[in-house]
Amino acid sequence: MIIKTKNQVDLLRKRRAAYSTKKLTYSQTKKLKKRGWIFGLIISGLGLSICASTTFHTYRRIKYKENLVVESNEYDLLKNKYNTILTNLRSIYKVNNQIAQGVIGAKSGSALLLELSDKLPTTIQLITIKAKGKNLTLKGRANQPSALSYINSLKMQLSDSFLIENKSIFLSRAWEGKTNKKSYLNFTLNTKFASPQSNSLLANYERLGSIGLLKRVNLLKQEGLIK
Repeated sequence: MIIKTKNQVDLLRKRRAAYSTKKLTYSQTKKLKKRGWIFGLIISGLGLSICASTTFHTYRRIKYKENLVVESNEYDLLKNKYNTILTNLRSIYKVNNQIAQGVIGAKSGSALLLELSDKLPTTIQLITIKAKGKNLTLKGRANQPSALSYINSLKMQLSDSFLIENKSIFLSRAWEGKTNKKSYLNFTLNTKFASPQSNSLLANYERLGSIGLLKRVNLLKQEGLIK
């Protein structure tokens, strides 16, 4: 049991003396406690605010990440659809272009025969006409003794054709032959088809009188399949 006396031992007396402070009274102690509560509440409030802010921002980051994952998946899906559609469009364009090239008659038998009949000298007879892709092979015979001159004339005529690629005609083979005591020179000409514009096709098909091909080219031009 602690017995209080009038002369109580002041354990902090020396410290107060050293710092020139006075002995705390009850009111001062109460005020100090109140200030402690206030600072404690402020610190606790700041801590709670920081925790709430951290929680809120963390939640937003998580939701943002989840949205990014969803958008990323949607982007990948749209990209795959776009690539698929683009591949299909390229395939369709390629097919349409091939159909258009076939329809316009750049390699059409009728257009080619009309053009050859217009360009062919009377001294030359064509035996076979072979078209494969862009390549065209003509085999025929020219009357002697000026067979080479006739063949060169044919080459010049074909070079001026809208169906034939410029400077692509060459004589790949020539050999002599005879029929009914008449000599001639067999030959093989190789060349390539050109890719004429629609205006050139329209003008030349009209010149040749190829009405069917003329109508086809007009229709394809209106549909935007050829330029």
